[in-house]
Amino acid sequence: MVPALKILKILKTIKTLKKYVEEPNELDYKVSELEKEIEKLKKDSHPPVFKTEERDAIMARIISHSDRLIKLEKKTKKLK
Repeated sequence: MVPALKILKILKTIKTLKKYVEEPNELDYKVSELEKEIEKLKKDSHPPVFKTEERDAIMARIISHSDRLIKLEKKTKKLK
């Protein structure tokens, strides 16, 4: 009798697992929503304005200007 109860419990567990694997669950719905959101964002986005090399050169110039500005601010504080 005990083995029959164990077999029934195993079959119930298998049925539950099969349902979880084969039917959509909470994560499937969330992934689907995220995929839809990504598609919307793709439609609204535009290609990069600058190439990577151009971006790096621009950032280097900005940093250089920033460094020079900091030095000028220090010099003007000394003059006051």
